[in-house]
Amino acid sequence: MAPLPLLLLVATVHALPALLNAAELHSDAAVVGLQARHLLHGEWSWFLWGSGYQTATDTLTVGVLFRVLGATPLALMLAAYLGHMLLVCFAFGTLRRHFEAWPTALLVAPLVVTTGPLHIYMFSPPRQASLTLVFASIWLLDGAPRWRHSALALAAGAFVAGLSCFADPYALLFLPALALFLVLGAAFQPAPARMRALAAGIAGGLAGLIPVWALTHSANASPGVFHLRADVVTHNLRLLREACLPYLLGTTAYYSPHEPLVQAWPAPLWFRAIQLGGATLLLLGIAFGAIAVALRSIPFAVRRLAILGAIMLPATLGAFALSVMVMDRLSARYLVAIVLMAPFALAPALLLLGSRRFALLIAPFLTSAAVAGWLSHGNDVAGAHIVRHSARDSDETLLGNELRERGVHGGLADYWVAYRLTFLFEERVIIVPWHEKLDRYPPYRRAVASQARVAYIFDPWRSNEELQFREAEIAAGKTDFAPTFQSFQAGRYTVLLLQRTAGGDRRLAGHRVAGGSG
Repeated sequence: MAPLPLLLLVATVHALPALLNAAELHSDAAVVGLQARHLLHGEWSWFLWGSGYQTATDTLTVGVLFRVLGATPLALMLAAYLGHMLLVCFAFGTLRRHFEAWPTALLVAPLVVTTGPLHIYMFSPPRQASLTLVFASIWLLDGAPRWRHSALALAAGAFVAGLSCFADPYALLFLPALALFLVLGAAFQPAPARMRALAAGIAGGLAGLIPVWALTHSANASPGVFHLRADVVTHNLRLLREACLPYLLGTTAYYSPHEPLVQAWPAPLWFRAIQLGGATLLLLGIAFGAIAVALRSIPFAVRRLAILGAIMLPATLGAFALSVMVMDRLSARYLVAIVLMAPFALAPALLLLGSRRFALLIAPFLTSAAVAGWLSHGNDVAGAHIVRHSARDSDETLLGNELRERGVHGGLADYWVAYRLTFLFEERVIIVPWHEKLDRYPPYRRAVASQARVAYIFDPWRSNEELQFREAEIAAGKTDFAPTFQSFQAGRYTVLLLQRTAGGDRRLAGHRVAGGSG
């Protein structure tokens, strides 16, 4: 077990820029934190606020940490990050059954030095809980043939697999591979016990899916946007080729030379060769994992793991190609299953090549991923150095003070600004999205609607709408507010002080903008 603490230490060092600047959260994560605060005061919902398909599993995890550490941005981030660390432990524990400790560390290393798409789940709930449960299921299903009560272990693993889909529907992507893994595990049993083991696994899986079925058939459920359509394939494949797959594999590293601007890092030619070589070798290693099933020289237990990992490559690419959720570069987060399951797919290559040659094989990808992941921290890093931003001198602190001095307790903003500020202001000032259709918690809207004087807040780093458009819309009398208004600056934020008109109970009008979540 000696390498495991070292792996976790390396992972933590790689994550330090985000952990030390936890206040740089986004609104999707802030919604989880806000709901967790309300949970601690007895307000419960089975669903994540504003969602009829994502559950409050991550909210419950965050609530536990809030109880221990306080309702802070760091505690919110740790809820997701500790979940990823537990995932790494499950992956290590699974592979350690089949390899020595240091070779196991080589296989698990891609989960430690991660690229930007993995950061989205590592540092921001929701979704990490479902991924951790998937790896807990793998650990149980892999160990079942070795345990005395193997049928019970298969049932437990299948139950956790089903439960992972309750935590978040993204885990549905893993179910076909996990089902095959379960069948192969049952086949590994002595002949008299095979049917009993298979029946136990099926029963456990069905039991684990009962909460999902009950929730999706409840009164407040909605199918969300988890649809597959053939007419989006051309768009999705182009985005996959040009942006999302390079982002996932680290062949294109993104950084922020200035906070509002995220652009591709112009890698020198020699490092570009490392990036392309690393990605190619990784994909070839995963593909070899699928071929290795025919090699009798490889133990059946290793081949079983390899199939589990390798099958996620075509499954993930196929789902990505047909998904209506694919919109931009950040949709690369839907591809993370490829890298997460890569350690299992690479196991046959390690067995045949030996540790030294496998280390040479995986080194280019690890180097490329480490650099890409570090650059993804944006202005939280400057070269190899970590930049720590002071919460006391932050623009958000200045903005909050300015609003309270002016007696403003409610406001409106772009979705990606609104809930983030509400969380950072500890709900002393409530900010809701300009467009009511993007609301995640209706009582916030009612609280803001009760205020005669509110603020519109524009963040040049995060707002997906134009300040000039909003100013012109208000001045033209197309909103619920008087056409004349005052404005001021608070750090980088531009604030418009708006006075609600007599007919201010009608819904806000205006051009729709992009919003969370998923």
